Amino acid sequence: MKSFCLLVLIFLTYECSFAQGSASGCFIPYYNRVYTSNALEVLGSSQLFNNSPSVGLSTNYCSWTPSATASSCVICDGTLGLDVLGARVCLLGSFRYGSAGTFTMVECDLDDHTWLFGAAAGLFGILIIRKRNKL
Repeated sequence: MKSFCLLVLIFLTYECSFAQGSASGCFIPYYNRVYTSNALEVLGSSQLFNNSPSVGLSTNYCSWTPSATASSCVICDGTLGLDVLGARVCLLGSFRYGSAGTFTMVECDLDDHTWLFGAAAGLFGILIIRKRNKL
């Protein structure tokens, strides 16, 4: 029993300590992802990003927060995004608009995980009752 509790505690500590992250790129709130790959810019000055790669939220994190004031950016959700002299072209896709900058993951409220604490308390109660019945 003690080894099981210790193992669960180590697992939860590991999950909580290494999951947080940050990413620099273009954040699209609807998808809750930060797109990190700049599109090909030929004498362009706009912030155009490709659809892939992107960074999603880790487990136990609910949203992103900008590290500094974010500027506007555009995602090409097609094959390839180009910015030629300020004219944006998105091959086989469309544009999505977001905010550019560095974003950090924000942990979920503890209230979102009360079911986990209830399940753990129930399991602990069942184990105590079984131990008392064996005596």
